[in-house]
Amino acid sequence: MNYKTRVFCALWLILGFSGFLAISRTSGLRAESRKPGSKLVVHEWGTFTSFAGSNGVNLEFRPLVTHDLPQFILTPSITPATLFAKNMYVALQRMETPVTYFYTDVPRTVNVRVDFPRGMLTEWFPAVKAFASGKPENQRPMGKSFLDWGSVRLTPADQFAAVLVRNLKGEFIPATLPPVAADDHYGRARETDSAIVETVDERNASYFEKFLFYRGIGNFQLPIQLAALGNDKFQISNSGQNATGALILVRIEDHRVRFVRLDPLAAHREMEVTLPPTDSTIDALAESTVQELTAAGLYEKESLAMVNTWRTSWFGENGTRLFYLVPEKLTDELLPLTIEPAPEERVRVLVGRLETLTPEDCTELTNVLAGQAASDIRTDAQLKKLGRFAEPAVQFLISQAQDSQVRDRLTAVLVTLREKKQ
Repeated sequence: MNYKTRVFCALWLILGFSGFLAISRTSGLRAESRKPGSKLVVHEWGTFTSFAGSNGVNLEFRPLVTHDLPQFILTPSITPATLFAKNMYVALQRMETPVTYFYTDVPRTVNVRVDFPRGMLTEWFPAVKAFASGKPENQRPMGKSFLDWGSVRLTPADQFAAVLVRNLKGEFIPATLPPVAADDHYGRARETDSAIVETVDERNASYFEKFLFYRGIGNFQLPIQLAALGNDKFQISNSGQNATGALILVRIEDHRVRFVRLDPLAAHREMEVTLPPTDSTIDALAESTVQELTAAGLYEKESLAMVNTWRTSWFGENGTRLFYLVPEKLTDELLPLTIEPAPEERVRVLVGRLETLTPEDCTELTNVLAGQAASDIRTDAQLKKLGRFAEPAVQFLISQAQDSQVRDRLTAVLVTLREKKQ
């Protein structure tokens, strides 16, 4: 190779490398690099919500009647989420807001997919590469759903300010997360140190968030049952193959808070528990819940984010409910999560939220809805308090009523309630 040729090759390499650097900087953090020994950590939390009568038998309800998510959330109807006819479905379980966090000290790309073999996926964010909603149709039962995000780009939170995207004018601007209102509980899930996740849709548009989010419903039983025996006594049973995590039994009555923390319940065991007569506080209940979530493997900020996301629902709504940590092995069976390359650490903490009616609740509800003093005003107020659990609660009262006139009046209430859902 002569002197001129060597000079030309050297200049070509220099200019070519300079051009690559310019593209990388303009495009933001796209150069995937991994330091030797760098660690990928994945943590996830979420909730399975169900409703049972005082006898401990789970009842179907309309888990998706209300809309409590930002408008940018995606659904099988694509977007906006309000186009999805959610009030037509009844199910035994609502899978609420699993969020998957990623932690990395360097930008990297992973492939992520979650399957829900026995359920239907109803909402998610950011955009996915492919999905099957799993909704029942043509006599096919609900199930075999999945979300495949494909390539998910991870950017450490402290490097996100350098990521640029093109706006509609073709100008490069800093990437941002989709805005949420200050009082939106969805935004509380962002209050962690997790990396920014980015996915790209078929139009090559980028979607950014601090986690992968999804929701769904399913017609399956979890192995924990809660039977209300009356006089603040309850029986908790575990018919599963694995011990639960810690349990917290809670009673909320017009801001009066009572709760008891219980040790894990072994497989195929049951126990009887009595709620304490002394009052506690929502703050004490929240602190106890954060401690259990953190002991299960979540970072403290993640535990706080979960409690703050659900604080008004978990601790603000009247009722009796049992919170318990679902065994991670069962979580993996119900929601197989595939991440490639595999993280060095993975923790999944799903909380079972089991709502129930006590015998005293049933008596009071029957008197309000079908007693001699029943009125439209009192009925409407009571049904509003029950929220999404109103329909199964009335159905349970009908099944327990001994008096035919009471059953007829309750049936009329149920018919009216269903008409309002149409």
